[in-house]
Amino acid sequence: MKILLLGNFPREHHRVLIPDGRLATRGTHSCRGLAGLFLVGWLSMAPLAVPAAEALDASHLEALRAEVRAHHPSVAAARARRAAADAGVKGVRLWEDPMVGLGFRAAEADRRHDEGDLAFSVDQPLPRRRLFEARKSVAAAERSVMAADEQSAILSLEVSVGLAAYELALLDESRRIQTNQVRWLENLVVVARGKLRDPAASTAEALRMEGEFARERQHLTGAEHRRASLARQLSTLIGRPAESVWPELALPEDAGATPPLEGVLARLPQVNPMLRAGAGSSAAARASVDVARQEAKPVFSVGADSTVYSGGRFIDTMAVAKVTLPWFNRSVYQANIEQARQKQQSLDRDRDSLEQRLRSEVMALHAEAENAARQARTLREDVIPRLDKAAQATENAWISSQASLLELIESRRSILAARLEERQLVTAHLVALESLRGLVPASVNP
Repeated sequence: MKILLLGNFPREHHRVLIPDGRLATRGTHSCRGLAGLFLVGWLSMAPLAVPAAEALDASHLEALRAEVRAHHPSVAAARARRAAADAGVKGVRLWEDPMVGLGFRAAEADRRHDEGDLAFSVDQPLPRRRLFEARKSVAAAERSVMAADEQSAILSLEVSVGLAAYELALLDESRRIQTNQVRWLENLVVVARGKLRDPAASTAEALRMEGEFARERQHLTGAEHRRASLARQLSTLIGRPAESVWPELALPEDAGATPPLEGVLARLPQVNPMLRAGAGSSAAARASVDVARQEAKPVFSVGADSTVYSGGRFIDTMAVAKVTLPWFNRSVYQANIEQARQKQQSLDRDRDSLEQRLRSEVMALHAEAENAARQARTLREDVIPRLDKAAQATENAWISSQASLLELIESRRSILAARLEERQLVTAHLVALESLRGLVPASVNP
């Protein structure tokens, strides 16, 4: 407890408790304008006892990511699509199915006896190895697209979980700061009401303090309702019951380091799932051009035709070789080849455009992360200590009646805003890194 002795008495030293909970000795001037001597009990402005917060570090985030990977239906759907593409690769065949025929002859008995009345035929198209290899390449490229789509779905969910967790942690940090502010204002309300014992004192300060206290308490209540909503959203996203209880979360003390931009950009084409899917689509289109060219070539087949008499007499067997004549549909085949070629060029240009856009997004996110980290470091190392000293000096002046209560409130409000801004900037840095990880997963580990 902090006891202030207010009244008309000479300058002397008092041991008092300053806002961070440390004892200090300082002098006070006589408190002119206060009638009589009275005691006001003022509780320390040290932080409130709050439940221990769980650090939102890399291991905690990875546990949440593993949970959403295991339970979210979109991941299961993406894995099913990739499994279908795997089966599609195995479904490409080299040999076509053979064709078997059976014929009956209706004629006079003598003719059926001489020429036979049953005909059997078999026909087997010869394998087209180049066409097979081209189709195999198309199926393999489509499988790589599905694998990239699966990774993209997983990364999108992981980023969503990370951003939601950081938002919840920031809200918890803000609530802890606001809770201390409410307690501080509550203490000042007690002091301001105590000053009203002086007949010459004005009620304006007490009313102002009560209004500030009510407003900050309302903000804290709103933050608590907001936390409940965010917790429900995060639980639903990762597959937990909506009313699951989330522990208090804590952000890292500092913003951390930002990976070098050059390395991130260098790895972008290799690890970005959207670019990998685009590369797979382009490869499939190139293979489709080869498929269209091979389909325009003749198809060879071999077979045999046999004739027998149903009474039990073999007549003859003829070996047959056949070939298709694709020149009759040459214009159709050329149109198919041109269609595949134009599609390939379109996909190549789309991928180049996507890479250009993603590079721009990566640079913007990298700059945002660096800027947020730099500002957070400046606030933490330079601005907040100065504002803290200024708030303590203003408190000393207020105790000795050399500063008004409004000046004390403004000094406290400034340091409160700085601390909230520092936490927001740390979160902005982590959010930018998490978004950057969604684009370049192998290079960024927030």
